[in-house]
Amino acid sequence: MTGLDELRDASGRFRVLAIDHRDSLRQFLADGASVGSGHSGRTVSDNEITAMKIELVSAVSPYATGVMLEPEYSIPQVLEAGALAPGVGFFAALESQGYLDDPGAGPTTVLEGWSVAAAAAAGASCAKVLLPFHPDHELAAEQERVAAELLTECRRVGIPLVMEPLFFGLESPADRLRVVLETAERFAALGPDLLKLPFPVDPVEVDDRSLWLDACRQVTERCSMPWALLSGGGDFDLFLDQVRVSTEGGCAGFMVGRALWGEWALANGVDERERVLAETVLPRWELLALSVYG
Repeated sequence: MTGLDELRDASGRFRVLAIDHRDSLRQFLADGASVGSGHSGRTVSDNEITAMKIELVSAVSPYATGVMLEPEYSIPQVLEAGALAPGVGFFAALESQGYLDDPGAGPTTVLEGWSVAAAAAAGASCAKVLLPFHPDHELAAEQERVAAELLTECRRVGIPLVMEPLFFGLESPADRLRVVLETAERFAALGPDLLKLPFPVDPVEVDDRSLWLDACRQVTERCSMPWALLSGGGDFDLFLDQVRVSTEGGCAGFMVGRALWGEWALANGVDERERVLAETVLPRWELLALSVYG
């Protein structure tokens, strides 16, 4: 198997653990430590982030079709530790950090010292690029240009590319469907191998599952390639419902991050994290895995 085939099962479903977080994970850990403590947050070392990623990948990857990693804290370290389960491929994030505070400040850049060729040489099954995007923003055309250039480079190197155009700056929750649909259409036109997309409607503001399903079907109609649902760090039970509905609407699977492992990351110490893994994270994973088969 090569490329995307290493990241999905025989039925074409993607069940992906996303642990390519860097500055967002550091901020999440710092903010979580400060809740109720009166402190401004704690310092989180690089070694601590790496150790946590190795621990999580070791526990979850045997049940996943793929894992999403990054080159600073996880690609070499996870591989050297033997944490990635045999036969499970990984996505390699290309983008540099720094988009959290102001996602519209400038176009996406590749991490310094990293490249599509380096990702392929590291053994990645697929490259991934996160692109903060709003179709009405002045940077929209520039972000599409960045995506197109990276796709050209991936084709030259011989590695697939998943594009993750993630909305920001919504005027209102009601505008989410328009933004997600237009974004999906514009990036699908570029011809990536896979799209990683947010749920097309606000699942809190819109509680009618029939509207959810119709919106997901509209996304599928605009995509000539498979698309997978990102979790966006929200409530797990709500994300599970989104996976069920989006799968019915033509989505090819999920890529889940903090909605799966948020409580584990904030657990105090190795023993507590082991307990949360056993009692929360792995049971959640089983529910997600079952949900993509109807």
